[in-house]
Amino acid sequence: MAVRKVLNKYYSPDFDASKIGRVRRKKDKQDNVRMMLPMTIRCNTCGNYMYIGTKFNMRKETCSDRDYLGIHIYRFYLKCTRCSSECTFITDPKNHDYLVEHGATRNYEPFKDVKAAEE
Repeated sequence: MAVRKVLNKYYSPDFDASKIGRVRRKKDKQDNVRMMLPMTIRCNTCGNYMYIGTKFNMRKETCSDRDYLGIHIYRFYLKCTRCSSECTFITDPKNHDYLVEHGATRNYEPFKDVKAAEE
């Protein structure tokens, strides 16, 4: 039982690390992440509301064709809790926000309040 809690592993004197191959990853690989929804969205297929702070298992990928001043833009894929249709959103480093791409609509858009206040 205590063996699994050990932080250091035993390596024999004849161990050769060069015989172990490196793990190669594809550049466009998608990672599975557990993330909270950063905004309230509504599914376009069934009309279900998914609220801010709801945890989802999402797929994350780096948009290789887009960046902003050298900052990577990430795309997140999630499934609706009711109808399992796929929704995507991307990071928007220019406005420090997120943009919904397809499958859903954003319920509250803060930049509309700023534009209305300026006018």
